[in-house]
Amino acid sequence: MQHLRTMHPSRLSKASYVCATCSRGIAVSLRLLPSRNASLQAARRLATTTRIPVRLRAATVPQRCDASQLTRLLRNGYSTTNSFRKPLRLAIIGSGPAGFYTAYRLMNKVQDAVIDMYEQLPVPYGLVRFGVAPDHPEVKNCQDTFEEVALSPRFNYIGNVRVGYDIELSKLKPHYDAMLFSYGASEDSKLGIPGEDLPGVFSAREFVGWYNGLPQFQGLKPQLQAGEQAIVIGQGNVAMDVARILLSPVDALKSTDITEEAIQTLSESKVRSVRVVGRRGPIQVCQTPKTCLNFVNMRTGCIHSQRSPRAYACPLRRFRTH
Repeated sequence: MQHLRTMHPSRLSKASYVCATCSRGIAVSLRLLPSRNASLQAARRLATTTRIPVRLRAATVPQRCDASQLTRLLRNGYSTTNSFRKPLRLAIIGSGPAGFYTAYRLMNKVQDAVIDMYEQLPVPYGLVRFGVAPDHPEVKNCQDTFEEVALSPRFNYIGNVRVGYDIELSKLKPHYDAMLFSYGASEDSKLGIPGEDLPGVFSAREFVGWYNGLPQFQGLKPQLQAGEQAIVIGQGNVAMDVARILLSPVDALKSTDITEEAIQTLSESKVRSVRVVGRRGPIQVCQTPKTCLNFVNMRTGCIHSQRSPRAYACPLRRFRTH
């Protein structure tokens, strides 16, 4: 204690790795003390009982020092700078648009961030590569941004790895500060109606993956020679993409990045009519205006809007749009 009283205030050591919370807590506690003697006793007690580096325990508390000066000395001794902070490491599970846009924003905001992206497929981009219709190449322009991210030395792409199968999640977690899961739907959503498992009934996820070259659906082999009419259940953008691919001229599709197997199957197709079935009317369909215009401008067919007679027996539901 005698050593504490004799050292000069300028000899107060700096501790660059003491957190700001501890520094603020000590300063506030000293302000609330009623007297100088109590302040000195509290300072000496903190210097000997708290988890402070040894060199800081030998800090000076001058004998003629009021509470404000003592607070300033302690605040100078507790620096909030951290010279030894490690770079932020993030693991992203899934290489679709959500994962790449997250990586793009984080790498711009945190200059020392290092990102590892895991993907179960050998190639990245997810739905941008395997979900967008091949005759809409302008939608895939976001790949330019993704390539900019992929070229960064702070980005690592790890493909053909299934997290949870090829490598356990518990073994990855200790190596990262955070983990982001941005994978899409890995299974189809069943309607639970009779006949949905019959031959010739496919989910949009399977059919779109088939003509876009997704490896797991290359053995789908849809029998488009079985009849002249196809039925698509749903009225969203994906449903319209499927109907447009079925009715588009094969010569127009050859200039796109559709697979050769799909071109061969579509060239042998006998489908001449596509019925799009949905629960709601044409005003409430969930599709963009551009998707509707693509059908209006098609030269290979025409559009008819028909309401089921059973719909008149049911009250119309009101849908709120945002």
